[in-house]
Amino acid sequence: MFMIEGVCDWCKQPALLTPHQYLDGKIYCSCKDCYEFACMDVRLYNQEEEAAPFKKIRSDFSSSQRLPTPA
Repeated sequence: MFMIEGVCDWCKQPALLTPHQYLDGKIYCSCKDCYEFACMDVRLYNQEEEAAPFKKIRSDFSSSQRLPTPA
């Protein structure tokens, strides 16, 4: 699993690394010590990216459904 030699993108230390891919296509590598945090970071980012179009639709819908405020 940790087969790439390089510098961890999270702790910046030289180590054996494993890659993590974000939904936008970017790939970052983590060492064994940062693996759990990196997985959580990538998972949360990917969840936000998947939800982003739905959040925009919902906010557009709710702003168009607002009643005018009385003057």
